[in-house]
Amino acid sequence: MLLLTAATGRPAHAQRASHVINSVPELTDSIRRVMVKEHIPGLMLVLATRDSVLYAGGLGEANSTTHQPVTAHTLFRIGSITKSFIALGLLQLIEQGKLHLNDEVRKIAPEVPIDNPWETTDPVRVVHLLEHTAGFDDMGLNRFGNYTATDLPGRASVELYRDELRCRWRPGERMAYSNPGYQIAGYLLEKFSGQSYEQYLTQHFLRPLGMPDATPTRRPGALPQLAQGYTYTGGRYEANPPFALYPGASGSMNASAADMARYVQFFLHDGRTAAGTALVQPASLREMETMHSTLAARNGQPTGYGLANYAVTVEGKAIYRGHGGAIPGFISALGYNRELGVGYALSNNGNHRKSRIELLVQQFLLRQAPASLPPAPVALATTQAAAYLGHYRVAAPRYQKDLGTIVSVYSLERRGPLLVLQPLIGKPDTLLATGPHLFRHPSELVASTVFTHDADGHRVLITGTTPAQYYLIEAGSWWWLAPALLALSGLLAVTASLAGLVWLVYALRRRLPRAQVLPRLLPLLATLAVVATAWAFTSASTKLDHLGRVSAESVLIFMGPLAFTAFALAGLALLLVRFRQFRSRLAAWYLLFTYGGLCFLVAVLGAYSWLGMRLWSV
Repeated sequence: MLLLTAATGRPAHAQRASHVINSVPELTDSIRRVMVKEHIPGLMLVLATRDSVLYAGGLGEANSTTHQPVTAHTLFRIGSITKSFIALGLLQLIEQGKLHLNDEVRKIAPEVPIDNPWETTDPVRVVHLLEHTAGFDDMGLNRFGNYTATDLPGRASVELYRDELRCRWRPGERMAYSNPGYQIAGYLLEKFSGQSYEQYLTQHFLRPLGMPDATPTRRPGALPQLAQGYTYTGGRYEANPPFALYPGASGSMNASAADMARYVQFFLHDGRTAAGTALVQPASLREMETMHSTLAARNGQPTGYGLANYAVTVEGKAIYRGHGGAIPGFISALGYNRELGVGYALSNNGNHRKSRIELLVQQFLLRQAPASLPPAPVALATTQAAAYLGHYRVAAPRYQKDLGTIVSVYSLERRGPLLVLQPLIGKPDTLLATGPHLFRHPSELVASTVFTHDADGHRVLITGTTPAQYYLIEAGSWWWLAPALLALSGLLAVTASLAGLVWLVYALRRRLPRAQVLPRLLPLLATLAVVATAWAFTSASTKLDHLGRVSAESVLIFMGPLAFTAFALAGLALLLVRFRQFRSRLAAWYLLFTYGGLCFLVAVLGAYSWLGMRLWSV
């Protein structure tokens, strides 16, 4: 959910388990130890094969105050796994001929307020909504939780995201995770079925599949079997209020272990219920697991985000497909391998990223499976590789406000027979060629990186297998300028703030000329405004109920950048007026450079729309 997420390299690979776990009791004992270590109160867990459910129940506590245990029927908020249900609902309608993946959204739903500068040549299609390739921005944090007493109906729930529904690049070119796109998908499900998405999924999917507890209600707080979500902070569990959601079609599903056991086996049974009834055809599942619309897909990359379905992992013995989910207080995961006939689902109510527990589960289910062999590296084509060497920048951020993109610069270098992708900040990645333009990382089973050109002829490098896929475009010879100016400006701000503390003491002792007091102290005040904004944003990212209304966080996020701007411009103006009154020319020039850096930061805040963000309203 964070906006300030610098893409400083690929996510670190999960640590391998130290020994083989051979039984369910041994696995649950290991998971319990991880839960204690990682401060996870409770866990919903499903382990399934094509023929049986090995485990469908809970570990730990659903409520740490009442000590209510997690059972097979305890509901967890599974967040974005909801998207897979929406995609399946649309696939059902597609099988009925009511719409098609390649339908243009403008033609089948002209009332949807999409702003697409490429509409005549590259319209937004249904498949783009399901694969996050329309180019939309992701939702602002103030449009996540709904703290009013009513839910917005279909079209109104889409209108809420009008600002985000602008295509930032040609639809079908780049993947950038966008919840508002799934709001449109949910609206299409409603429009072509004649039912709300909650009614449709319940009637045509949840109950036929035999999911007894599952409900896509956006207001689960009144459900007695709902687990309490927590965030562990300051040595204690802090309860997250079970607020309603604005983007219901993106993340409102609530499910138990009993439900998710049915859902996992639905995939292992090729779209059929336990009784053998087909809810979707096997061909539709294959469509769901296929990446269709991106530039990477058109150039042969076999991994990536399909129709609410992606390769959860491409390492280890075999590939799992599925989806993850995150909502304040809950982290969830769904994974399966249809070829091997194994799958899992889990959700914890401790807001803790589940990589360690998920790894234990994945390895347990594959303990008897033969290891898959990755494609053998092919000889690196010197001429072809040389054409792609150079510097690249991130060009498909999830959030347009992501300041981290300034330092998200990569260098593609050749080191002997290997290609190395070196981020500006972080560890390098080695790339092994599997084809003329396809590469994989040494630990991966399939190619995850492709070199190509976009429609404008720019060199493009696309790498990654999950929703964190990076789309990198050639950066040009001045690639270093913005990161260097940012680093220099930050350094000047910090040193001027430290000097400002000393000058404050001098000012209080009246040992500083009055004309110099403000020019010397305003950088300190500007830095404090940034610190206050950072605190507010960090706090709000874990307490989303503090946004969408007036709170300390929402006010500081609005006022902090404006105060920083005011202090920087006022200080620069005062310094220029009083420059000749400084006895120390060194101090005067130092302050002039400092204010130049602060003004550069003001320009950055303006360019990334950080000035005047009113997150207390939607």
